This record gives sequence, C-alpha cells and structure tokens, in this order.
Amino acid sequence: MKLVLVACCLLIVQSALTAIQVHYYQKSMKKLVGKYKGEKGFHLFSGQSRRRIGPGSIVLLVVDESYVIQECQVMRGISILSTFKEMKQYEGKQLGELLDELYSPAGKRKLPALQTALQAAGEQALMSISKTKRLASIS
Repeated sequence: MKLVLVACCLLIVQSALTAIQVHYYQKSMKKLVGKYKGEKGFHLFSGQSRRRIGPGSIVLLVVDESYVIQECQVMRGISILSTFKEMKQYEGKQLGELLDELYSPAGKRKLPALQTALQAAGEQALMSISKTKRLASIS
C-alpha cells in the first residue's frame, strides 16, 4: 500500500513540474512571437530531442523568407530549472549551411540532443517556407 501511495505522489509531482515547464515554454514562445509581431516574412519553428537518460534539448528558431536564421534559442537540461539561452553563433546563418553542418553521414551514430533538435527545427523550417513559396508562386 505504501508503494502505491509513493508512486501516486511521484506522479503528482511529475505532473506539476511538467505543467511548470510547459508554462515556461509557452511564455518564451509568446515573447519571441511578440518581438516579431507585425513584421512580415518571419517564421517561428521549434524542434526537440528527448533522451531517456541524459539531458534533452528544445530549440526555437526564427527564420526569414530567404532561409536566414534571425534568432535561435535553446533550452538544454534535465530539470525544470533549465531556461532558454540565445545561441548567437547560429544567427545570420543560412538554413542549408546549418543542416549541412549537422548532417551525419554515419546514420547509426547518435547525435547529441542539441544537434538533433536543431536539425528537426531546421528541416521543419526549410520544408514549411519552401511550401509557402511554392503555393504563392502558383497563385
């Protein structure tokens, strides 16, 4: 009976901590959206990489219509104390350049969580912007 009670308490604590982290994620995303609100040609993308053991990563990318990264924020860690940090080394870089750097020809090798999250956000941005441009050219 005590084991069930401890398991229920742990589940409640985990749910509360997850809710706090989701609230922080939404707050950070709204802050980025507010920064570019009213300006045309900017898109916000996110990518994440979860790990069973070890730190995961969440990436927020702001990309313009010409596939240039305007802003990159990264959250790395395993606790709710992790915060988004700006990654200046990716700002001003073309998405194609970023994806070329991150691409691993040895597919079996496990990439670090940050690279996996960056790759996911970059690929999503590339596909979405190119689709938008293609649809605009058809109209």
